[in-house]
Amino acid sequence: MDVGLRLQSIRKLRGLSQRELAKRAGVTNSNISMIEQGQVSPSINSLARLLGGIPMTLAQFFACDLQNTDSPVYSAKELQQKQVLGPGGFTRERLALDKPDRRLDTQRQTFPAGCDTGAEPLRAQSEVTGMLISGQLELTLGMQVHHLHQGDGFYLLPQQPFRVRNLGASDAVLVVTSLK
Repeated sequence: MDVGLRLQSIRKLRGLSQRELAKRAGVTNSNISMIEQGQVSPSINSLARLLGGIPMTLAQFFACDLQNTDSPVYSAKELQQKQVLGPGGFTRERLALDKPDRRLDTQRQTFPAGCDTGAEPLRAQSEVTGMLISGQLELTLGMQVHHLHQGDGFYLLPQQPFRVRNLGASDAVLVVTSLK
């Protein structure tokens, strides 16, 4: 195990520059540079001091899996940057699109006032659940019309035709999950 490369990987994963880590740990950034390049092998005490600036224990340092470093967290800003327009003008923010083996599709859908998914019903490819986080929506399932309010939810079967409309004066936010 190369301690220097491990330190560099963890430092970068935590979003720290050598200078920032040096400042936090009370050492010089040239010391960190030499360790990361394999020019110096730190003592256990020196490594513990460096890790205190991350913060991380020696046990965590040696035990962490650097093969699976993808973050499981998606910031609101990141999701908004990848937002796409759905049929009828609503927007979709989707979770975990970078995960090739994911089996769930979770979306936050925002329906502006007056938004409608269109006259032609949509059909989901799999089961779909939804929960209205804010606002009001009209959900049409075949010949049935349901008025959803904040906190209400629904379940759709595969291929079940549906239509969503926001008849309210403000945006409606819906969280939807389906199988991919």
